[in-house]
Amino acid sequence: MAGPERIEWRRSFPSRSLATLAWYVVSATLAVLLVRALFGDEPETLDSGAHNPLADLPMWTAGLAVAGAVPIVLAVIRRPRVGANHFALTVRPGWVRTLVLPWSRVGEVAAVEVGGERFLAVRLLAGLDRTGTNPAWIDQNVLRALNKIGPGRRDGRGVSVAVRLRDFNGTPDGQLAALAAFAPDQVRIANRL
Repeated sequence: MAGPERIEWRRSFPSRSLATLAWYVVSATLAVLLVRALFGDEPETLDSGAHNPLADLPMWTAGLAVAGAVPIVLAVIRRPRVGANHFALTVRPGWVRTLVLPWSRVGEVAAVEVGGERFLAVRLLAGLDRTGTNPAWIDQNVLRALNKIGPGRRDGRGVSVAVRLRDFNGTPDGQLAALAAFAPDQVRIANRL
């Protein structure tokens, strides 16, 4: 989606998220069926007249399976996002929050490849400017994956936020060119692939 005031990268089909959801549904269904087979015939009360906690296990297992599916379903619905206007770079690395990073805080935007996987790495400048959204621990999930794939490499150092490029359509050159059209001159746009 593009316009004269802003750009947003087109997202690719969520095959990775849907595959994760399918594996979770199969695994959770097998776990629920196993617990139901083992504890489904338990009596509600014990011989002493007390409540039998084992009779509740199938219900609690099904409840935990549904609760565990919530973040996986949200990852399918709320996909990663990269957009820009003349004021800020907008990034959603995961499904939790969308970060608004003013260009005055962005030092560099680079496409990097680590361990065969491509990432968009954003370095923020340290300074007194605190406008926009500050990346928190939950926003740096992809950054931790980047650092785990290539430990000891310089690509992840100083990076504040990272996004997987496989979640978007297009080539890194075209994607970075679209961002460069909105970035001020002091922001470095680099393709390190």
